This record gives sequence, structure tokens and C-alpha cells, in this order.
Amino acid sequence: MSENSQKVEDTPDSPSFEKRGGRFRRRGGPGRFNNPRGRRPYNRPPPREDGDEAPSQDRFHDICAEKLAQIAGPTVDLPPVETSEKKFSGRNRLYIGNLGPEVTEDDLKELFGKYGEFGELFLNKEKFFAFVKYDFYANCEKAKNELDGEVLKGKTLKIRFAPNSAAVRVKNLAPFVSNELLYYAFQVFGEVERALVLVDERGKPTGEGVVEFGRKGFALNAIRKCTERCFFITESLRPVVVEPHESTNDTDGLPEKFLPRRNPDFLKARSKGPRLSEPNTFEHEYGLRWKQLLDLYAKKEAALKKDLQMDMEKLEAQMEYARYEHETELLREELRAREMDRDRQKQEWEMKQRQMEEERRRSEEQIRRQQESLQAILLHQDEEMKRRQQENNLFMQAHQLHSILDEQEQAFQSPQVDGVEAKDDNVPQTSNLFRRGDRWISDRRDFAPKRRRF
Repeated sequence: MSENSQKVEDTPDSPSFEKRGGRFRRRGGPGRFNNPRGRRPYNRPPPREDGDEAPSQDRFHDICAEKLAQIAGPTVDLPPVETSEKKFSGRNRLYIGNLGPEVTEDDLKELFGKYGEFGELFLNKEKFFAFVKYDFYANCEKAKNELDGEVLKGKTLKIRFAPNSAAVRVKNLAPFVSNELLYYAFQVFGEVERALVLVDERGKPTGEGVVEFGRKGFALNAIRKCTERCFFITESLRPVVVEPHESTNDTDGLPEKFLPRRNPDFLKARSKGPRLSEPNTFEHEYGLRWKQLLDLYAKKEAALKKDLQMDMEKLEAQMEYARYEHETELLREELRAREMDRDRQKQEWEMKQRQMEEERRRSEEQIRRQQESLQAILLHQDEEMKRRQQENNLFMQAHQLHSILDEQEQAFQSPQVDGVEAKDDNVPQTSNLFRRGDRWISDRRDFAPKRRRF
């Protein structure tokens, strides 16, 4: 095998491409795959020494959790998904192989530009292949059909559709998963271009589907999340299995021009043409052995599928029983929680009742003390009032007595009998004396009781 053929066969489907990580770089330098405005650095954040996730992963987890919360409710009435083709999707990429060393990007732009608008063009001059992405699938298919096998600077071009690295295959789907549900479910991981549930010839779902993302990073995030955790789409506890989608070329197949005609094995295999075996011949005997082996494989495959189906049904029954037990246990826990809450409320109510009773007793005791104090004050006021009334009576009597004494004094100081003033030899000759009974009092103040001020 020549050196040129080895370089041509180093395609995205070859093992060497997978060993390099699936990322093409131009002339070994840092660059972004298929950037029409020039190659810009694609710097990934360095891994942390403490082993924690990068901040971008945390942000992705938060965004994914928010989107899941938005579609966590019933998914009975889903809006239809827009089926119009998006420009520059991952399906519109062509692989161009067997290029000559003198082919440039300008040559490819001139050759492929007349079939439509393309946004990405990548040329690997070391491996002699290129990738181009068109705006629509029709233009991509037209360019492939018309340019496949054309000669460019002495080399016959080999063109086929490039595999979509942003597509994933989804397995273990429930029977009631539609294209719309698959689209909205995987939209939480990133922008989805197309989502299809695969069906058989009778239109029944096969339990598998294909989801095409807008970027390869979204597909990797979906695979990582669904592998680390269980991703459920419906009420059933059947987690979906997400794997990288290995697309098959079911339109072109394997043309004769792609076979290595100079290979000795090719010449040996093509030494005889199609034929039917004759009975009791060497070819017929070993042909029957191959058929028996294939029949055994088909029987074992059918038995394995039957056992797997029985195990799935058994798991479904166990799941329903476990769900019933789980819901029953949840109801029991809820009942216990309600009983505990009821007991707590009862204790709180009894405590409040005791507090209210104590408060009522304290208020009654306080009212009783206030009444007793008020009665004591009223009793003291009554006694004080009686005392004041007695004093007032005494004062009035003293006042009346003073009035009588004043009248007697006036009558004693100026007595007249028939117009002549009467004199008594026993009366002292002073104006301050007056008689009281058998004795004389020199001053009224010796007689008058001491007045009190109220």
C-alpha cells in the first residue's frame, strides 16, 4: 500500500483519527475546527488541583436544573416542534478525500462555492483531506452527487457525507415517547437541531432514537450526565441510555471505486463470480455449515431477546410493587408526621390553656386585691369623714358658744336698769372680766376651746 493511500485512508472513520481525540488541527497549531473567520485559540480551563469541577460545569449543572424544573410537570400537551431545516447543521458536512498536495483553500472555495453557501472549510494538507459545511442539506447533497469522482489537479475526488459528531443515540425509550418529547427532554443539555424516534416498517417505536445537537460539547454533556445519573423521560423508571451515534452511509453504500483493486485478497475474492452450489459438493457442505451457524446465532439471539423481554417484564412488575410499597411508606410517614403534629398542637393547646388559667387566676387575684384596697380606702375615707363631721360639729358648737358668750359679755359690760347703770361691788373694775357661774374670768381665751384648722 502506497504512502498516498495511507494518507487518504486516515479519515474520521479510521482508528487513527479516534486515537487523536477526534479533533482536527491545522498544521499542528492551536485552532478551532472549521472557523471561517480564522483560527482562534481554543483554550480549555486547566484542571483544578483539588479535583473539583470547573466553574463551567457548575454553571451547566445550574442551567440544566432550571430547565428540568420548567418541564417537570405533565407532558400531555406538547407544542409541535419546528420541522424546518436549520442552516449549517451538523448533517450538512462533506468529507473530501484524495486531494493533491498542490490543492489550496481557494481552489476548494471556487469548486464548491457554486453549489451554495458554506460557512466552514477546513483543509489538512498533511493528510490530503478537507471538510466543508453547507447551509442546507439539498445543496450539500447536490455538491456530493456532482463532484464525487471529479478530477482536481490530477486527483480523483472521493466525497461522502461526514459523520455528525454532535449526534447521540438514545436507547431504552418508553413506548409513549414521541419526537416532541425527545426534543424537549434533551433540550436541557443544549441546543437541539433534530430529534427522531426510530420506528419499524409498521410504524411502531423500536425503543431507540437519535438526537442531533448544535455543538459537540452539548452531546458530550448529555452523554456524561445520563451516564453518571439516571435520566427519566416519562413516569416509568426506565432510564434512557445515551451513546455516541455511529451513522451509517445507507445511501451510497460501497462503490467499486472505493475498493483496493491492487490488494491480493481483492483479486483472490474476485477470482470467481456468483454461483449456486451443487448438492454433495465441497462448497455445498460448507455452505450448509455456515447456514447452521447463522441459524444457531439467530436462535440464540431470539432466546436472548425473549429472556431479556421476560426480565424486563419482571423488572416492571417489581418496579410497580416497589412503587406501591414506597408510596405506602410515604403515606405512613405522612400519617406519623400528622400524628406527631397533632400531639404537638395538643400539647401546645394544653399549655396555652394552663397559661390562660394561670393568667385568669392572677387577674382575679389582682382584681380581688384592688377591691380590698379600694374598700380599705373607702373605709378610711368614711372614718375620716366621720371624724371631720365630729370636728365640724364641735367647731359649730364652740362657735355658737362664743356667740352666746359675746352676747353675755356685751350685756354684762353695759347693763342699765331704768336708764341708770348698775354696779356691783364684787365685780372687778376691768373691761376684760366677765362672770361665769360663781367665778370671774379675766379673758375669754381661757374659756374658748382651741380652734382647729381643717
